[in-house]
Amino acid sequence: MSYKIEVVMTSAKRIKKARPRALRSLARTKLIDPITSARVEFALSTLAASGKLKGARTKRLSARVDPGLIKAARSRTGLNNDSELVNAALAVLAAPDDFGPWFAAQAGRLSKDFELAI
Repeated sequence: MSYKIEVVMTSAKRIKKARPRALRSLARTKLIDPITSARVEFALSTLAASGKLKGARTKRLSARVDPGLIKAARSRTGLNNDSELVNAALAVLAAPDDFGPWFAAQAGRLSKDFELAI
């Protein structure tokens, strides 16, 4: 079994236990890029844990989108279903990103006599 498939399958098993049934279809989809897969998985699990996901897809959305953007997103994710692609993209945007505040909080963490061994 290749590494990518193994990672996706392992991720899908974890997601299946933690998420409502409505979110499992995205988890079963084999995302091509493991980094993108991890980002989508993290976003969905974080949003589900915080109660921001309702578990039902009841909101209808209509938008005009650049075909090149859709093609690029599909090639990166492997998602062909428009609803799954939009849900994945919105989840990544809506999930909290704590890197900026964490990075700023790290200022001054090294001692003044720290030397990089080169």
